[in-house]
Amino acid sequence: MDDMTRVAILLVKATPELPIVGTASGHAKLLGYDPQALRGMPLSLLCPLRQPDGRTSAETLEGMLAELQQAGSLSQHWSLLTRAGETRPHELHLTLTERDGEPQVAVCLVDISRMEFAEVLNHTKNELLEMVATGQPLQVVLTRLTTLIESQFEGLYSTVLLLDLDGRHVHVGVGPRMPAEYMQALDGLEIGPTVGSCGTAMFDDRLVIVDDIATHPLWTHYRGLALPYGFRACWSSPIHGPDRRVIGSFAMYYREVRRPSSEELAALNTVSHLAGIAIDQERRAEERRRAAQWLEEQVQQRTAELLATQDELVNSRKLAALGQLLAGIAHEMNTPLGNALLSASALRAGSASFAQRMADGAPLKRQELVDWVAQTATGTELVEQNVDRALRLVNRFKELTEGSGRAVRSRFDLREAVLQAWARVQSHLSVEHVQLACELPDGFMLHGYAEVLQQVLEQLLENACLHAFRNGRGGQIRIGAHRSAEDRLTLEVRDNGAGMPAADLARAFEPFFSTTFGQGGSGLGLFVAHSLASGMLGGSLELESQPGRGTVARLELPLRADAPLALAT
Repeated sequence: MDDMTRVAILLVKATPELPIVGTASGHAKLLGYDPQALRGMPLSLLCPLRQPDGRTSAETLEGMLAELQQAGSLSQHWSLLTRAGETRPHELHLTLTERDGEPQVAVCLVDISRMEFAEVLNHTKNELLEMVATGQPLQVVLTRLTTLIESQFEGLYSTVLLLDLDGRHVHVGVGPRMPAEYMQALDGLEIGPTVGSCGTAMFDDRLVIVDDIATHPLWTHYRGLALPYGFRACWSSPIHGPDRRVIGSFAMYYREVRRPSSEELAALNTVSHLAGIAIDQERRAEERRRAAQWLEEQVQQRTAELLATQDELVNSRKLAALGQLLAGIAHEMNTPLGNALLSASALRAGSASFAQRMADGAPLKRQELVDWVAQTATGTELVEQNVDRALRLVNRFKELTEGSGRAVRSRFDLREAVLQAWARVQSHLSVEHVQLACELPDGFMLHGYAEVLQQVLEQLLENACLHAFRNGRGGQIRIGAHRSAEDRLTLEVRDNGAGMPAADLARAFEPFFSTTFGQGGSGLGLFVAHSLASGMLGGSLELESQPGRGTVARLELPLRADAPLALAT
């Protein structure tokens, strides 16, 4: 149908039948008709019996003619039939005019099928990128993709085949409407220069159009596979990864001999591109899963080897915690870095598409540029957010590994250390709804690792702000201290917030345990505080909490000359 004009003008008599008296489309076919063949034909014969809203076309045209007598012109969406019986959406513009003393109607027909199809492709692209970005399984993504395209073309059967990592053998991806026996026969097939449409497309890395499977030489050895199911035409496009390597194919099958329209070729190109993004992300995710599994296996192996040489239960627990920590880091780093990589890949693919269109001299619409700017802004924001999350995880871990190397003993005021920790929390959190009541006296001087103590206090204060007073709930944090014995100091950080259920309280000091994953929480805050308190500071950290009654963090530290903290003289 590509030889048909997209905009045409008809002249019809202003009578109830609206007979066509002339066209202004030159020699181009209108809806598949030669212009001279339309003369004398009622306009209603170019329409389906009913419009999509259920109205009969003939009666609606009569009503439009009556309305036209009053208004002089009108416009509306309208469906027309091609000579082949295909329904196409149009914009119908009617203008009452006069010729040789007779009232006539100038009918301008604007074919908007390509515009609507372009909108469908754009919607499909956005939906599929969102599915990939949210980590939907590859089978689900590809099934949704092929189903959306099949709904746009009557009689279409589509498949996505995956090329093995060896670059030679085919594995079945999806084929929602294809016979199961046919898809099973394709699994494990070796590609080559005459292996049907898909095998050839992947082997030659080119678009393959076969209009008649029964006679085409590419199907000589495979006709007996396709013809029993009634398939006669098959067009296949290779699917590429980001490095332009062929990683699969997308095919369109029909049960009649035919060649593709421009819309079908556009669908081939779009679906192949989107499938490439989905398949590549699945392969990258699998690589990350294998790397994480390998790391976990290495940690477990190393932990087992070290445990065999340790006689003390304390050492074995430390090594087990190290294994859990390293495995958790590998797991948690995969998520933000994987999301950042996905966003970057989508931006790169979109940029390549724009660059190709500009290189081809294709016109760019303002709305396309506006949409691309919006997509770019969203993509870069996702990259920034996820890289920032990864950096925060790294910094949390560095606080543990670098604490002893940075710590310097000094003389400091305990109250001033608390206020400095609170200032740090205020600098990177919104805490206007939380009040701090510091009940420590001025001049309580200590000698020891002030920076380490401030880190612990900062973690406890931050934890209270994020969890006890989440969602903007207001409240108060009170900090006090007392000497529980001659050589012991107890610091209490007490809030009147939401409190913690028993299950969360029992796991509070576990690495990567958090009730706010996906909201900025890393699950390392209390783990870092507990590790520093029991390690560098030589003390202990305990939590006391009940839902609705707030939480008390109790930090007990030794105060001896040979301890990390001592009373300053």
